[in-house]
Formats: sequence, C-alpha cells, structure tokens
Amino acid sequence: MMSYRRLYKASLALNVLLITLFLATAYIYRDKIFQRFVSMKGNPQIVMYGNSITAQGKWVELLGRTDVMNNGLPGLCTYHFVQLIKTHVVDLQPKICFLEGGINDITVGVSQEKIQANFRLLLETIQKNGIVPVVTLTMFEQNDPASKAEVVELNRFLVEYCKEHRITYIDMNPQIADSTGLKPEFAFDKTHLNEKAYEIWAAEIKKVLKMKRL
Repeated sequence: MMSYRRLYKASLALNVLLITLFLATAYIYRDKIFQRFVSMKGNPQIVMYGNSITAQGKWVELLGRTDVMNNGLPGLCTYHFVQLIKTHVVDLQPKICFLEGGINDITVGVSQEKIQANFRLLLETIQKNGIVPVVTLTMFEQNDPASKAEVVELNRFLVEYCKEHRITYIDMNPQIADSTGLKPEFAFDKTHLNEKAYEIWAAEIKKVLKMKRL
C-alpha cells in the first residue's frame, strides 16, 4: 500500500512538472507559435517587413491580433528586401505592409542613392500589387553621429516621397531618441529596441490600423 502511494505521488509530481515545463515553453515561444498559426491559416491581413528590428518584435502579442505575419529579415539590407519582396509580401496578398529598414545599409556603407532607389522600388512594388504601404522611418542608433547624419538624410527623402505619394509614415525617433541618438531606456543594444520601445511602436501601428479601418 505504501509503495502504491509513493508511486502515485511520484507520478503526480512528474505530471505537474511536465505541465509546468510545457506551459513555460509555450509562454517563452508564444510568438513563434502564433506565427506558425498565422502561416498555417494563410492570408495575413498585415505583413511586417524589415530588418532585425522588425524581426524581433512580437507583433501578434503587441497588436493583439492573429492576422499578422512577421517577415522581418535579420541582418539584411534594402537590396535584399527588393529581391525577396515577392515571396515575403506580394504573394501573401495582405491588405497592409509595414516597411522598415535602412540602418544595415548605412552600417555597411551603401550609398544614399542606392538605398533611396531600393525604397522607391519597394514602395512601388507594394502599391502596384494593391497593398497599402506604411513606412516606419529609419531609427537612430546610440551615440553614432555619422550614422545619425545618414539616417537624417534618408528619412528626409522618405518623408518627401511618402508625402508626394500619399503614403502614411511612422516616425519613432521623437519618442525614443534625443540629440545623441537612441535613448538608453529604449535600447537593447546600440541598434535594437527593448520592450518599452516596441510598445510605443505598436501603439503607433494601432493608430494607423484604426485610421485605415483595418
């Protein structure tokens, strides 16, 4: 009888441990699980397209909806976005695409002329396929005056282009940066954002979605 009770208690403890581990794993990887669900379901209404800054956002959770596909591409430049836009955006036929990028180009020394040409092509491609583009202006890095000057020039072009073509844009820099660049309280490292910054970004995206009734 005593042996049976010990076995029962051990079995119960093991089950509790396994359930706890399962729930913990599900919580840690919840965004990847959500993204798998969105991929299986197909036809996302929203595509997030950009570099690692986009890729690291937990957009299903941040936006509170399950029709968001995170197609961020860590480490890549706008040239790569152009090459991959058909499979990562166009073929999915979302209603809206949030586009972010440019800082990797600046880091590796791509000229403004080429970066701007890539953005033109990206936005033209998105629009001609009946998808609404929204540009998130390139965000400043921490304490890098040379990078900041390039970002200012690129964003000046993006604002002018968006106004000319009636494209909505989001400017995060006034909220998360100061004269030195990305503020430490919003930074994960020199370039990437922390959770506080993503919450601000998500709030701006929600405003756009509400404005466009999506």
